[in-house]
Amino acid sequence: MENLKVLINKYHYQKRPTLSCVFFWLAAFIPSLFYFAAISAKNLLYTLNILKGKKVKPYVICVGNLTTGGAGKTPIVCEIANYSANELNKKTAVISRGYGSKFDNGKVNVIKDKNGTYFDDGTICADEPLLIAKNTKNCVVLVCKDRVKAAEYAHKNYGCEVVVLDDGFSNRKIKKDFSVLVVDSKKMFGNGFVLPLGPLREPPGRITQADYIIVSNKNDKNAQEALNKISKKACTEKISSCSFVCGSFYNMKNSLEIIPAGEKASAFCAIGQPQQFYDYLRESFDIVFEKTFADHHAYNQSDINLITKKSLDNGAKYAVTTQKDEVKIKNLIKSENEINFITLKLKAHFSDRGLFWAIEKGIKNAAQ
Repeated sequence: MENLKVLINKYHYQKRPTLSCVFFWLAAFIPSLFYFAAISAKNLLYTLNILKGKKVKPYVICVGNLTTGGAGKTPIVCEIANYSANELNKKTAVISRGYGSKFDNGKVNVIKDKNGTYFDDGTICADEPLLIAKNTKNCVVLVCKDRVKAAEYAHKNYGCEVVVLDDGFSNRKIKKDFSVLVVDSKKMFGNGFVLPLGPLREPPGRITQADYIIVSNKNDKNAQEALNKISKKACTEKISSCSFVCGSFYNMKNSLEIIPAGEKASAFCAIGQPQQFYDYLRESFDIVFEKTFADHHAYNQSDINLITKKSLDNGAKYAVTTQKDEVKIKNLIKSENEINFITLKLKAHFSDRGLFWAIEKGIKNAAQ
């Protein structure tokens, strides 16, 4: 099943059709029509106010993307939450759907409380909420399927003035005060079709309903061209870019920094767009083996054993992964393991402060 997910993701972004791709299109075309009809009908009902989102007391900032993942949304969520909590001094909560968690998502689950104590087990709370908990300061992190319930919980129990929705663009049950749409500069909208034929969860026209657009740039030389294309499509000047640059590598078990010098390494991940991660690593390592798991994969000891064996077979000194994957495998890495498991830490760099100025202005206006 996981291999099928990886293959379908490849079809979504494939530029040149193959024979197997044609068969996939034939099989997925009719389901995509039904999906498109359903999502369009839902959006129309909200546009006509037949269905209405609920307004909550905290100022709601939504960060999302139109595709199924891999746009670089989570680091941007962390940047916005840290800005709200530490520069604007607003009591802030981040709310995640917690895809892949083992919680009862009908309830509000506290991943990190106001004291900074967080639930340190990514195999239970899912990867993204724990990653957010580790990369935010003075922020509460909650997991719940019901965003309205979670926002009201954050306000009632922690006095939160601002909530940041991680991946909430398609969720219209809660009214948003400010919506940020993240678009990958290289992958953009894939083949332009909705699920399952393409990677889109929403029709491309929904881009015009975002208050601000961030074009995430991951080693894409044509980022400016992508920025211009998306700006024209969205008919807005409220758009800027965010580059992700290699910050550091560190040992997963002891957190010591690793300075690579072209050594042999294996690479593995379970993220939306794995190829971009592998491209980063080739600047620092001689990558001799790659293993891609489906997005949000739940790792087990057999996975770690496989990666260790393949690394040793290929003469690799390191096995490198992402921070998102680290939170799920750290407890599976044994101290006597023959391979050093290390993590790549990326740093987000915004082309300008336009997004944060817009957020600050929105919060001030809402308070008046």
